[in-house]
Amino acid sequence: MLAFKLVVVGDYAVGKTTLILNFTEHKFREMYIPTIGVQFSVKDVKLEDEIVKLTVWDIAGQDEFKYVRTEFYKGASAIILVYDITRNETLENLQDWYIDVIQNAGEIPLLILGNKCDLEKKRNVSIEDAKKYVKEKKFKNVIDIVETSAKTSVNVEDAFIKIAEALKN
Repeated sequence: MLAFKLVVVGDYAVGKTTLILNFTEHKFREMYIPTIGVQFSVKDVKLEDEIVKLTVWDIAGQDEFKYVRTEFYKGASAIILVYDITRNETLENLQDWYIDVIQNAGEIPLLILGNKCDLEKKRNVSIEDAKKYVKEKKFKNVIDIVETSAKTSVNVEDAFIKIAEALKN
């Protein structure tokens, strides 16, 4: 069985924990509860005729955990960078997260998720804006940029499957 470590990072309250909960347990938690330090979940996914074990690490987005989280990048197969489509600063802060990842995990594959696409009326970041930003900042090894909704499950499962397939091949 193949096994991959995925580390999910991004600013506080972008929906990292909720995305992981949706993917691993098909649940949604309405109330925001900040992650303290780090948590992880495990899910097996079937890709063609093979089972792949994904260990998904949820890293706290608050600044006070900055120096602790770098240890959890070690051994990561890929990184999922998450921003909130309703908060432009969370997209702009992806560069800081990207630099943190590169310095601590190397140039490993990245999947970028624009979360909360169910909040269309509050949207401040288009998918085109995100693609332009990533291109301008010269992010390397980007598998894709996908919009998701942890609340309605839009593209959540597909995003994790996409990264698993990219790692498998």
